[in-house]
Amino acid sequence: MTKVIVVGGGSAGCVVAARLSEHPDIDVVLLEAGPDLRAEETPAEMAGPNFVDALAVPGRTWPDLVARRAIGQAPRTYVRGRGIGGSSAVNAMVALPGEPGDYDRWARDHGCVGWSWAEVAPWFEQTALTLRRAPRHEWAQVNKALADAVPEARAGARLTRDDSGRRVSTNDAYLDPARARANLTVRGDALVDRILLDGRRAVGARLADGTELDADAVVVSAGAIHSPAILLRSRVDVSGIGAGLQDHPSFPLGIRLREPAAPGTLAIATTAQLSSSIGHRDLQLLPIDHVDPAFPDLGLLMAAAMDVWSRGDVRLASDDPLVDPIVDFDMLSDDRDVEVLLQAIELADQALAHPAMRAIGEPIPVDRSIDSIRAGLGDYVHAAGTCAMGRVVDTRGRVVSYDSLFVCDASVMPRLPRANTLLPTVMIAERLASSLRASLTSLASR
Repeated sequence: MTKVIVVGGGSAGCVVAARLSEHPDIDVVLLEAGPDLRAEETPAEMAGPNFVDALAVPGRTWPDLVARRAIGQAPRTYVRGRGIGGSSAVNAMVALPGEPGDYDRWARDHGCVGWSWAEVAPWFEQTALTLRRAPRHEWAQVNKALADAVPEARAGARLTRDDSGRRVSTNDAYLDPARARANLTVRGDALVDRILLDGRRAVGARLADGTELDADAVVVSAGAIHSPAILLRSRVDVSGIGAGLQDHPSFPLGIRLREPAAPGTLAIATTAQLSSSIGHRDLQLLPIDHVDPAFPDLGLLMAAAMDVWSRGDVRLASDDPLVDPIVDFDMLSDDRDVEVLLQAIELADQALAHPAMRAIGEPIPVDRSIDSIRAGLGDYVHAAGTCAMGRVVDTRGRVVSYDSLFVCDASVMPRLPRANTLLPTVMIAERLASSLRASLTSLASR
């Protein structure tokens, strides 16, 4: 029996643990820093259509995690899912694969042989996630108005939900159906301090409470913020850990709604993926009907740059696993991102001027100078790139020059796709789990 520890039960970790445990000769222990709840125990706020309600559930995000988005900004809260299902249990459920050119670029420019669009496309099709478009009668007013104003938004986005409208997280789709297996153990409230190493071979993990667990292989799936932090605390000696941090920079344009959004209803049903003058489908308009329960008459239209060139980093603030790392995205440090975001804001302004938008409310005036944009810059909580393939890990997720140590989550993306990151992350987890399972079972049979 080959024993594998999976660190992190989020969007990728649930997939990895479920797929590896399909083979009876692989014993899997999944360690999750937050609470472990089965699908039937999911709070109604998290199972429902409104991500604002999901994010408000206590204990389901990292409470002290902050990040600096751009120069001139002070660090502020950066939302990451915590607990089984990770961000897939609290996000806006938008499921986009990205553009074919995103993955062709991985293979061509970053040395990720085997990761071109032709090679990854079949893996998107086999996801266990349930993907559905919300019927038009469930759309709230900002989403409907954007669809009337911008043709690209009319079809609606696929969402990780079932036919009844219930959220389908990676816990629901992957882990829960696997829990009855004798070779799968799930441990919640198990914060990992570091990977245990024998020279350059991973042999287990140490929890924050000092408990040590042995393993034949360790897969780190703690996300693009905490995976590099764990490797850095473990003194993994590979150049580039924590570098290359990316997210999609966004700028919020407020709408004072004439009729407040109904509580608990779907916040995001569609997106508009558009092209700038310098790229293809490299910007996005995202309508949001719910922002804050304290301001029910506030809607947003987010303008975002999707083909990102700026890079930041993740660094340790302390060796203490209870202290979150320092996160600096350094967004808009590349002028190409500035240009695309400015064009996204211009297209958002055009949409806000459309009669369909004017019928539901009035745009809230905002200074559109570059200094104001930098000060008000947001993100899409799509952190990626901090343990990238071609730099920190190879194309099988193995940490370069180490044995039995793997990383599998959005941190291995060498470059952000032009998409919300959940579906690409699940695709990566499916592929890497498949190759790891094959290598482990081959080893066990010798």
